[in-house]
Amino acid sequence: LLALTAALGGDVLVPRPCAAWWAPYARLLGRPVFHVGTPAECGGVPDPYALLETVRRVRAEGGDPRLLVLSVADDPTATVAPPEVLHETLEAATDEGLHIVSDETWRDTVHAPHDTVLLSPAEMLPDQVTVVTDLSGAHLPPGWPA
Repeated sequence: LLALTAALGGDVLVPRPCAAWWAPYARLLGRPVFHVGTPAECGGVPDPYALLETVRRVRAEGGDPRLLVLSVADDPTATVAPPEVLHETLEAATDEGLHIVSDETWRDTVHAPHDTVLLSPAEMLPDQVTVVTDLSGAHLPPGWPA
């Protein structure tokens, strides 16, 4: 995430709440981080209307939003974004020229498969999404270093 943020430049947009490690990487590079509200049912994916409003506000204030970080299988809220919400958010992000980073660290954890379908943004927009993951999130016992 650090290398991608450095390569793309600009401001970073993240959902509220988000994984604790996302914002520090952007701030380490001196990039502003803007939080975007999320629907109650899917904490890791911003509300599409809130995303559009935030992008327009940041640009009006002289900012340069270029990167949206999201998580379909969200760690802080333990929710999975419904495909409809994800699609609307991705459409809003691409309309505004944002590159999408999908944190799929928790993709393989247990979720209620009958409540929703876990769909990666990369399956919808393979040319406009970068997927990041790590071994420690879902594949190792707690406390084991990777």
